[in-house]
Amino acid sequence: MALTTRCPQCGTSFKVVPDQLRVRNGLVRCGACSTVFDGRACLLPESGAAASHLPAEPVARPAASAVPPWEDEPEAPVDAAPAYRPPVVAPSHPPVAPAAAQPAVLRGRDDIRRRTEPDAGQPEEADDEYEPDDDANDRAEPARWARSAEPAFAPAGDYRHVDVRDDARDDEYDDEYAPEHDDPREPVLGDTRTRYSSATDVGRAPPEFLDQDRQERRGLIRKLWGGACLAGLIVLGLQLLYVYRTDIANAVPALRPVLDAACRPLDCTVGYARRLERIAISSSSLQPPAGASAIDDGRSRLVLRLELRNRYDKPQHWPALVLDLTDLSDTVVVRRVLMPENYLTPEQLRGPFAPAGELKISVPIEVTGVQVNGYQIDKFFP
Repeated sequence: MALTTRCPQCGTSFKVVPDQLRVRNGLVRCGACSTVFDGRACLLPESGAAASHLPAEPVARPAASAVPPWEDEPEAPVDAAPAYRPPVVAPSHPPVAPAAAQPAVLRGRDDIRRRTEPDAGQPEEADDEYEPDDDANDRAEPARWARSAEPAFAPAGDYRHVDVRDDARDDEYDDEYAPEHDDPREPVLGDTRTRYSSATDVGRAPPEFLDQDRQERRGLIRKLWGGACLAGLIVLGLQLLYVYRTDIANAVPALRPVLDAACRPLDCTVGYARRLERIAISSSSLQPPAGASAIDDGRSRLVLRLELRNRYDKPQHWPALVLDLTDLSDTVVVRRVLMPENYLTPEQLRGPFAPAGELKISVPIEVTGVQVNGYQIDKFFP
């Protein structure tokens, strides 16, 4: 069911539905002046909704000084004293005290009650609404007999036709179209005060969901924050890609060329797996070289031979080797560290230790001033 509300700022009336008032707690925006006001507090009665769009036109009262048609011909003036006419007592109406203005909340409740109870808002039909007042007729009768008893001539312009019924209707019409019943075109501040009217509540901002500028500004801020968050996520992803580049390359070998190309400008490398427990030393030996004396000028010359095997299913870095030489008491007298470049050729050094690969190496060892009786060998990643 459509309701009618009026803007307290510009006086424009327009239709609203209860769902619109319920969604925004009664707040609406005027389409003419964009004023936000409480639509429930400014609801118009249903009987006056249709007439609120048109300005009230004053209805002219019937002319009381009309000359009867039978007195159209002017009469000759008579030098006679004006006849005395007893005063006609008009029906008196006790002054009606203006109804106290109800608060905006009560006016909205009355309107809702009027919609739910159709007969509540209809005034009771008064009995004999247009019945002439008997007392008024009784008072008017002597006046007519007095004029007929004493003939007198009065000027035509002073003729007044007394009709109590017409006077009663005129009084009723005046009461109905009194100024307090007119639709005020100018806003009455304080009477229909709203919570967010710029004229009544200066300095108070409208609610956020009705402030279009604020919504646009917040929309722009959200876009900026969204772009900043997206850029931050991209940077974070690149950092994670840089830190875990080796793990990514080992998990997805197809991405290794791409990561290698991306690391060249950054002067970084993409490594291989480091599973030391999956690299085994199959066999090893430490012996003097064939065809040469073991000790020459106090120097001991030995040759370390061993076999490495990668038992992992992915390529790995080349391990470094640690060789400990011991004497008769099993005390370490010499320790040598063999890096991959010490036992690999340049071609082998450029590539990784292939999965399930085997490598046999032979490394010469030379010591001075010690008696070597045994050795220990181990591996690690530098």
